[in-house]
Amino acid sequence: MSAFKILIDRLKGGQVQKIDLQITPEFLGLDEPELKFPSKVTAKGETYLTDEYLILHLKASTSVRMPCAVCNEMIDIPLKVDNLTHTEPISEIKGAIFDFSETLREALLIELPRTVECNGGKCTGREGLSPFLKTEKDRTHFPFKDLN
Repeated sequence: MSAFKILIDRLKGGQVQKIDLQITPEFLGLDEPELKFPSKVTAKGETYLTDEYLILHLKASTSVRMPCAVCNEMIDIPLKVDNLTHTEPISEIKGAIFDFSETLREALLIELPRTVECNGGKCTGREGLSPFLKTEKDRTHFPFKDLN
């Protein structure tokens, strides 16, 4: 049985299922040269039933390897989902088994940053780019300066 499967019948009568996973990142379905997941995904939380819904509360973390936006060196950054709450109508769960792998996948991918920069946002490669970047003076625009 998959680590992501929740058996609905076991939650009836007010039961709470604890979730404590450390799983390889293959379930994310990503094989990109500039987006790697070098470490396991850790997920902790719980799931339970209400009258009409399955409630899933999770915290998840892993690390992602992406290129620096300035120098293109691959760097590892932490990736966290601090408070994932998912509700699923019980009537829509087929076969009384809910697989939350897609829910966790989406939550992690939404948290991916668009760009990253090495050295805590102070990439040393930025110095080589400075002749090509506008200065603060170049960015200022006064559209009405000549009006009298």
